[in-house]
Amino acid sequence: MEQAKPGHGSRLHSASIRTAGVHVTNDVFTQAELCADPRCIERGGEKEVEMRLVVYFDYTCAYSYAAAVWLREVVALERELTVEWQPFVLRETNRPPDEGRPFWQQPGVLRTRTALAFAAGQAAARQDPDAYDRFRFALQTAVHSAHRDIREPGVIQALASEAGLDVARFGADLEQPGLLEEVGRSHQHAVEHYAVFGTPTLVFPTGCAVYLKLAPAPTDGAAARVFELLREINERHGAIQEIKLTRQAQP
Repeated sequence: MEQAKPGHGSRLHSASIRTAGVHVTNDVFTQAELCADPRCIERGGEKEVEMRLVVYFDYTCAYSYAAAVWLREVVALERELTVEWQPFVLRETNRPPDEGRPFWQQPGVLRTRTALAFAAGQAAARQDPDAYDRFRFALQTAVHSAHRDIREPGVIQALASEAGLDVARFGADLEQPGLLEEVGRSHQHAVEHYAVFGTPTLVFPTGCAVYLKLAPAPTDGAAARVFELLREINERHGAIQEIKLTRQAQP
């Protein structure tokens, strides 16, 4: 599941883009305006703007994993791009109103795969950012590609070791209270500031939040091209509010 059930937001098809309308700027920037930005850098005689992209994701979401695979390739090619991954809990978005407490405050919630993944991610984030990023991707890969049950003893610790984390420190941090409250604050910020309703949602420097489903993840040259198309829509075509494909194009 990648977005809210009916009542929280309409279901989109497997190739779709949607912009969220809260705290969004629809300014159209000229190249001169972009390169007047103090973040502008030189590359190959041309000016480019350093870009920080925030991605709201859920570890259990297959589309979040596809976005992670795609953006790893984009970052390898686009040195001005940095990506910050922030938690967004789909089970909270789809929580029945009569359940009362938010998902991250419910008794026994750490027995669920969703909560364990998010808690482990927050524990890893207390260490080196690069190691955290390796751990996040390894955890997503374990869930969606290797199909490992991260609740089995030793799986989370093995992923932490493979990512280069200090495993002893990671284990101690994982026992600390408040990890899921951090996740809850990220989720609430996403809803209140960017109207996030599903994952993955990409927040561009303009403040525009874009919900995007990719299946499969673009690779090789297509990865950068898809990102540039999305970036152009975001920065230069403010009139576009939603793109929806009713079916996948056939080759």
